[in-house]
Amino acid sequence: MAATFYSRSRDRQSRHLAREVRNLETEWQSLARNRAEPLNLNFSRIEHLLSPASLEGKVILQIGLGSGGAPVCDHLTMNGVRSWILYDPDILQDVNLVKHPRGRRDLGRLKVDIQHEWILDRNPAATVTSRPEDVFTAPSIQEHVQKCDLILCCADTRAVRLFTNSLAIKHKKPCVTASVFRQGFGGEVYAYIPGYSGCFECMDKVANQMGLNINLAIEPTPEEQETIYGMNLPDFQASGLSLDINAIALIQARMALDVLIDGKPGYSGANWVIHYNRSIPGVESSGRLKSARPMLIRSQKECACHD
Repeated sequence: MAATFYSRSRDRQSRHLAREVRNLETEWQSLARNRAEPLNLNFSRIEHLLSPASLEGKVILQIGLGSGGAPVCDHLTMNGVRSWILYDPDILQDVNLVKHPRGRRDLGRLKVDIQHEWILDRNPAATVTSRPEDVFTAPSIQEHVQKCDLILCCADTRAVRLFTNSLAIKHKKPCVTASVFRQGFGGEVYAYIPGYSGCFECMDKVANQMGLNINLAIEPTPEEQETIYGMNLPDFQASGLSLDINAIALIQARMALDVLIDGKPGYSGANWVIHYNRSIPGVESSGRLKSARPMLIRSQKECACHD
């Protein structure tokens, strides 16, 4: 239409108008194509740092999509991970908004559905399997562990961490586990690499031997005392700030990316990182925004992972 109008226009003003109409038609056609065929994630700004092609076909099984798990998944998606299996039975509640990256419009929705939607919005070429199930009773969990290249444990209970660790040992899958200390004083990230490093329980044993069970050194708040001892809920802990949680999430995402690409953690071969957001009274190694020297924990004798 614009081309016909342009060819019949005699004066300069009419030709200018016809040219604007033609440009609008071209833009409309481009927008229509983009709506019909969503753009895949453009990695050109980061390809000098990593090759997303190296992550092609890599599958991550993630357990937990809370205030720490969601940003881990976000960062790995933006850095090229395109295949996800997500487990979390919880819904997003209003109390989560001071920590969780998702919006008010998502309140009352399952966290796996929210994250599924976010991943596909960021990269329409991604594939996502969502399971709003408890991993202890999930019928497909064994199959999904066998299918994945890496397990991310972002759960906030020790029982789930130990269960996830047992799955990783059974199927000989690498597993990166993260936990935030009470009140957000810091946290730790640990990578189990079969045949290279010890499992999560090995780290637990070494932590007890070295006096590095940090949660035991943190003075509980009155709420923690009442809930842990009065209500017999040992896993309860007062939350940290979103900043505290994200500091640990970033370390977990970085370690996971290294394991996926290189097969080992990128901390000079170490697989256990303890990071402090602020000083803990009585813990000399702690400090504001301070990381302890990363350690490599080998498989411990009498542990299920020891060959």
